[in-house]
Amino acid sequence: MTSSAQVRPDGASFEDNTLFGNVQPLVDTALLPAGDGQPRVVRAAHRLYEHLISLWAPGAIEAAFDLGVFDELAKGPATADELAKSLSTNAKATRVLLDGLNAYDLLVRTWDADGTVVYVLPDEVRDVLRPDGLFSLAGKIGYDRQMAWGAWRNLAETVRTGALADDGSQQHNQISASEYESLVRGINFWAPPVVHALSAQLKEHGWAGDKTAGMLDVGCGTGIYSQLLLQQFAGLTATGLDVERILPLAIAQSEQLDVADRFHPLRRDFWREDWGTGFDLVLFVNIFHLQTPEDARDLAIKANKALADGGLVAIVDQIVVEDEVQQNSTQNRFFRLFAASMMATGGGDAYTLDQYDEWLTGAGLRRVALIDTPMHRILLAGRD
Repeated sequence: MTSSAQVRPDGASFEDNTLFGNVQPLVDTALLPAGDGQPRVVRAAHRLYEHLISLWAPGAIEAAFDLGVFDELAKGPATADELAKSLSTNAKATRVLLDGLNAYDLLVRTWDADGTVVYVLPDEVRDVLRPDGLFSLAGKIGYDRQMAWGAWRNLAETVRTGALADDGSQQHNQISASEYESLVRGINFWAPPVVHALSAQLKEHGWAGDKTAGMLDVGCGTGIYSQLLLQQFAGLTATGLDVERILPLAIAQSEQLDVADRFHPLRRDFWREDWGTGFDLVLFVNIFHLQTPEDARDLAIKANKALADGGLVAIVDQIVVEDEVQQNSTQNRFFRLFAASMMATGGGDAYTLDQYDEWLTGAGLRRVALIDTPMHRILLAGRD
């Protein structure tokens, strides 16, 4: 590997680099002529083209992942020739791929003392692309390979049929156990901002740092949300409820985060088996969007039964707010695209706040707060 002073071409030190802070569109529509008629159509074509070429990004990232580019650059900066030799790849093709990754701000492109281009992997990118990282996206890449890309190719047929089961009913999301295991490892990074916002709300509702409380994490996955909450509240204990195949992930991670003594895994099919009662917090993260409306209503009823007096239900999900102010908000736009991804992969939706309120009311619950976080909203509810 090349020894390189990590200095950007603008003279700033590499440590000053704010990753993705100055990302520019790939198509500079400001350079297009203004006006109506043909110029307007041409501008629209340029904007649509930029959406169409979005597939370049996962193509380049996944190729680099498969080849071991990120693992190799984690050892230190390197030239394209050095990487090609290490990876047994074609030197020119390797250089083209590396330059593409630089265009997406995944690699820093700089020069050594001899003027040779050197590629540097930022620490934060290394941590999200290597499989052993707490917030690694490696599982997301695996899930896309196993299921998502093929499902998107068949989206038109899904829209024709409505993603219905053989009997014509609306089906649950059909993600397999192996696909779920891959995905659940790849979305841990969603948790910290959600937990930050949820912790603040719980404190507003009287949760002190040493409050003795118990929580139920329904469909806990890796357990990242409840485990980060355990770090925030010293008197809290958590029961993580999931299937046998997933719980070992949650157990191992609770040990990694040093909360294993207060995180209690519980193997349960949350539709067919009892949850227990007396919980001060019942947490659902990305559970409701996978359900039919009828089953979502039943989940709200089961949540109320599991609550202690004065307890709270926290639903973290893609909750659409249908009003003039929020109509085209960043949140709503993402949620609607997320719903399309759910439909493509076998079922699910982004439900509206009015629907959630209806389910909660029918279960004897009422909404007490709604909080925006990146890619999610948190709905907090208590008993009437």
